[in-house]
Order: sequence, then C-alpha cells, then structure tokens
Amino acid sequence: MRSLKDFFSSDSARVKRPLRRIAILISGRGSNMQALLQKIREGKLKAECVLVVSDREAKGIEVAWGFGVKAEVLARQKGEAREAFDARLAARLQAAAVEVVVCAGYLRILSGPMLKAYAGRILNVHPSILPAFPGMNAQQQALDYGVKLTGCTIHLVDAGVDTGKILAQGAVEVKAGDTVGALSRRILAAEHALYWQTLQKFLAQLN
Repeated sequence: MRSLKDFFSSDSARVKRPLRRIAILISGRGSNMQALLQKIREGKLKAECVLVVSDREAKGIEVAWGFGVKAEVLARQKGEAREAFDARLAARLQAAAVEVVVCAGYLRILSGPMLKAYAGRILNVHPSILPAFPGMNAQQQALDYGVKLTGCTIHLVDAGVDTGKILAQGAVEVKAGDTVGALSRRILAAEHALYWQTLQKFLAQLN
C-alpha cells in the first residue's frame, strides 16, 4: 500500500515546470537564433521562444517565421533617443510576458530601460574569450594581435561593452594563414554549440 509520502512524491515528479518564456533579439541573418530555435524544436533546449525582435529589416525574421515563432521589426525612429527606444523595446517584451532576453547578433548596446526591466536576465554571445577583444571586429582583433587561441563567450549584459558576468567560454584555435572569414566560421560553430547549453543551464537555475 502506498504511503501519502509516496503518493505526493510520485505526483510531484509528474508535474512539469512551465517552460521559460524567452525573446531573441537580432539584427541580421540570425544564425545563432536559428541554432537556438532548432534545439528548442528538438526538445533539447527547454524554453519557449515567444518573440523574435529585430531592430531592422533582416533575413532572420523570415527564419523565425519558418520555425513558427512570432517575429517583428522594432526600428528606432528618426531622432529617437537610445533610452526611449529601449523603453519601447522593454514594454514590447513585457507585453509578451518575456522572462529572459537572448541577444543573438543584436548590434545595439542596451541602455538603462532594458537593463532595469531585465536585470540579470539578458544574455549575449561574443566572438572572443573575454575580456580579450571586446567590441566590434573581435575576430580581426585576434588576427591582428597574433594570438594562437581565441573563441567565444556567453555573458550577461550590463551597462558596459561586453563586460557582464561570464557564464561560459569556448576555445577556438587560430590557424596559420587564417582569414577573418575562416576564423569567424569556426567561432560561429563554437557559439552554436555553446549558447544553447549555457542558456539551458541558466534557465534551470532561475527562481
């Protein structure tokens, strides 16, 4: 005969926590977004992408539609301050009940309204082993500096440029005769492998 303890333990084991609601921010083709959506489709990334937002017309919008995900352009208006735009972005995400924001090739630096609305819940991927080579053109920076090893970093977004808390890093060898294109492709493959796993761990530890 089952005890009450066994009964409640069994029932609680069957109760599934609702999937975390994420939004993905893009500015271009959205290859990292596509990799994340594929892992969600495969059931490996336990999340629900409720919205994809691009700050400009981008190929990634159609890619998201192909996954059946709502995707839209939210462009900065002429003369609109960065903070005002980010306030509109935060309001749009909150209206969709987004819990975590994932930047995937989003080319704008997020400002106060977004950082306040989603404090500690915005992730970004950067193509270097931070703190080395922050900012734009990280792959070219690595080649110019002559390093033998670079890679990618998944980090939280704060008010600085690529200065937030580091969650995970992956190493990529710089080969003799590398071009920016060749190195970028290998780093991107590393990003695709690392980003979804890091996001999965991050979502699992949220309250």
